[in-house]
Amino acid sequence: MKIETVRIAGLELFRSLKITAVCLLSLAFVFASCDKDDDEEETLLTLDGSPVFYLPMYAVPGDTIEMHASGVSTKGAYYDWSFGGLDSLYASDDYLTVRALAPDSLAIYEVTLTADCGEEYYSSSLTQFITVINETSLTGVDTSEVTFTDPRDGNVYGIVEIGNLEWMDSNLKWNGKGQGYGKTDAAALLFGRLYTWNDATGGVSGSGLGQGPQGVCPPGWSIPTNEDWTDLAMAVSGGKETNFMDNWKGIAPDLMANAMFNGSALWTYSPDVTPTNKYGWNALSAGCSTNDYNNYSNMYKYGFWWSSTEKDSNSAHYKYIYNEYPDLSVNYGSKDGMGASVRCVRLKAVNQ
Repeated sequence: MKIETVRIAGLELFRSLKITAVCLLSLAFVFASCDKDDDEEETLLTLDGSPVFYLPMYAVPGDTIEMHASGVSTKGAYYDWSFGGLDSLYASDDYLTVRALAPDSLAIYEVTLTADCGEEYYSSSLTQFITVINETSLTGVDTSEVTFTDPRDGNVYGIVEIGNLEWMDSNLKWNGKGQGYGKTDAAALLFGRLYTWNDATGGVSGSGLGQGPQGVCPPGWSIPTNEDWTDLAMAVSGGKETNFMDNWKGIAPDLMANAMFNGSALWTYSPDVTPTNKYGWNALSAGCSTNDYNNYSNMYKYGFWWSSTEKDSNSAHYKYIYNEYPDLSVNYGSKDGMGASVRCVRLKAVNQ
């Protein structure tokens, strides 16, 4: 397919660009001719600013991905888009806004935005990556025969009995609060959503076995308290007396799923940690968010889960697993700023 030549302010933008299965689609728009005096030295100039655009980290096949170019203020600058294996759907008249379609193939795709202003200037580029996933992208997770369906959205969770409690065997996905990793619903389908403590609990601190606030959990379930986490640790360690504030030695592998994500190990390999998932708890390295869901990090290395028992008026405790150490450790974070995973819990029927 040929893209017809476009002339704006005397510059020819495209010359018989042919799109094939192996080349990148490029779209460019020139605002105005780049001004440069004839008697200036032949020294390449630097653009004012750098190209910027937002690209979600994850998408599912068929998702429409909209991108907006900005960041360069040099007079006469224009942008060029390269979409890799993504299919082009739309470009606005000025080519500042474009849309692409996530393909069926599950893979990582790169999108590059290049700003230029003719031969007198250095060009400047930004490349970002998007991973296309679906429900088959996550493997190696145990499936419990006992399940619970959240009446609010129809999501189904396995249930595992550990100690005196029943735990959901995957992270909560309810979209009434929180965000998927990278602000993507696609990631939330596989890893659950990340919630600030205040969003997770409704700002209510809990204590006592099975007595946490419902918060974002379905009816009949609650955000685990310090006592709930301690009950879990005692059961996994064979009844060893345990304090919540301890870093629980050696029990993390029994909770970690040996999961694969698009063919790669979700927990980055460490010689000191071999996930066994003995209890079917299916711990995943789902990472965290900071800055009120605006920054995301620690995927493949860490899993974080809130306790509903607050530390003080500004912070709350969470339990976490790091891929390099076989411990279920403890720390605390901002109630408003940090986003962590949520596991819902309830007392076993015999204990209610």
